[in-house]
Amino acid sequence: MTRQEFIEQLRIALQGTIPQEKINEHLGYYDNYIMEEARKGRTEEQVIELLGDPRLIAKTLAMTDTSGRAEETGRQSQKEQKSGFRWNSWYGRVLFIIIAILLVVVVGHVLAFLLPIVLTIVLALFVLSFFLGKRR
Repeated sequence: MTRQEFIEQLRIALQGTIPQEKINEHLGYYDNYIMEEARKGRTEEQVIELLGDPRLIAKTLAMTDTSGRAEETGRQSQKEQKSGFRWNSWYGRVLFIIIAILLVVVVGHVLAFLLPIVLTIVLALFVLSFFLGKRR
């Protein structure tokens, strides 16, 4: 694959996933990188082979882009951000762990409080049934 083919495939794969400004930055970066490595003595084909599939690179760039999405997906991500809390984020996971720990502690305290009461009632019923059984 030539440098131009690589850049074109990368451009097509990035289209609509991130803002055009970011696409242009990434395309410029990879174009310059390939040319710089070629100046160091490698062929363009060797450099492109080392880089890998431009579609996979595009997926990685789209997933790690923090500037927001392209116009269409930008509206959707803004709605998602405004909708509030997300359980799959780091703070959602931390909150889930805290809630789980609190739940275990609360259930443990409730059982520790109720268990003696329940055992006392069962023992009292057993003793009553023993004495009431003797009377007959």
